[in-house]
Amino acid sequence: MKVERGRLPALDWLRFAAALGVLAYHYVSSYLPDDPGSRWLEYAAHVTRYGYLGVELFFIISGFVILWSAQGKSAASFAVSRFARLYPAFWAAMLLTSACYLLLGPYAPQVSGQEVSLHRLLANATMMPQLFDAERIDGVYWTLELEIRFYFLVFVLLLLRQMGNTERWLYLWLALSAWISLQGAPRWVEYFAVAPYGSFFIGGCLLYLIRSSGWSWPRAAALAVAVVLAATDSIRIRSGFISADMESAWVVPLLVVLLFGVLLVLLATPRRSGEPAPESGFSYQLGALTYPLYLTHAAIGRMLIEILLPHVGAAAAVLLASACAIAIAWILVVLVDEPARKPVSRLLYRGLDSAGSTLTAILRPGKP
Repeated sequence: MKVERGRLPALDWLRFAAALGVLAYHYVSSYLPDDPGSRWLEYAAHVTRYGYLGVELFFIISGFVILWSAQGKSAASFAVSRFARLYPAFWAAMLLTSACYLLLGPYAPQVSGQEVSLHRLLANATMMPQLFDAERIDGVYWTLELEIRFYFLVFVLLLLRQMGNTERWLYLWLALSAWISLQGAPRWVEYFAVAPYGSFFIGGCLLYLIRSSGWSWPRAAALAVAVVLAATDSIRIRSGFISADMESAWVVPLLVVLLFGVLLVLLATPRRSGEPAPESGFSYQLGALTYPLYLTHAAIGRMLIEILLPHVGAAAAVLLASACAIAIAWILVVLVDEPARKPVSRLLYRGLDSAGSTLTAILRPGKP
């Protein structure tokens, strides 16, 4: 398998577009009143309600990027890189959101009364608070648990030195996902199969295999099954985000297929040997903004819109909240996300080295 290094600007653009889609879904279609007092906002809300599919786009991209980033890594280095990439920014965003609950919550009745206890903070710090019987500090954190479950599957492949057999495991995972979709399965099986979103991750992984190693009939067939399964599951999933009406019954799966189509065109074409990697300065900045923007836009934005709405109107409230969300994301990138990665990685590696030395000393004690 050819391992391509560098960055793909298309990924950064797509991630930022996905984050903006989710932001628009929340700010325009979810947080504004049913009658925002503006005809164009009413029309916009009808369109932006499909912005939640940015989450599904994130999952597809994650399948592509994580399988790509895992190439040539050990299980330990993969775990360290993912931890350093995700947790520092997440902790900062979680603390900032909690502070906003305390400071802004009293002026935003819809979110007032949010408990900010030590137990809730510590449970959320793991990204999997429900394992500790705690509510998420921000509802959008639900996607992080799914990402962690996907990372765990990749970690196991690396640990068992099965990366060379990734394609076979993907086919098995796809078959299991289809079985779950058609017949259902025990809860623990669905949990580890990342159901009902497994097909999105699988599709992203297959796009990476196609880009890195080219097309084959099994890959083409598996990708087709993954797309159909994702489109089918999206019809059922949509009721958790929007009204399950007749229009959304065909628009949602159509958009899912279109997302895969766009990604196929942009990502699945191998770069010719010797062709230089495209410049990625501005796109890199957009990509860097995506994660903290997703983490902080929802709860903080809801409070800001509710506070601003009576004073400036719906349109201005949405624009101001959006500008604040992007500014907060930029601050987190500059002050937390990028500066923390290398120190956290070094700290984790030192911890692993120390643990390895201690374990070696226990298992192979010196002679008296």
